[in-house]
Amino acid sequence: MNQAIIISDDQRWQAVNQCVEFSAQVMGARVQCAVRKTTLEHLVGLPLTNDDKMLEAYHSVQFDIEELLEQKLQQEDFEPNGEIIV
Repeated sequence: MNQAIIISDDQRWQAVNQCVEFSAQVMGARVQCAVRKTTLEHLVGLPLTNDDKMLEAYHSVQFDIEELLEQKLQQEDFEPNGEIIV
């Protein structure tokens, strides 16, 4: 687990945007984050066809998601609105 990134327990599936959205504390600042469905499918190695399983899939690969977030932070790869999307 990355100590520079602390993921809040506020994950929610956004079917319209096809992503899991959540917030994280990054060096003391709150940052909105999202993981695309395609990224989740890649990380779990399976197609995800049931919206009810998205959060379960997210939790099963949370440490991998933290690593992706860390890479985005190092690259300062933020969206124009300040979000990090992987």
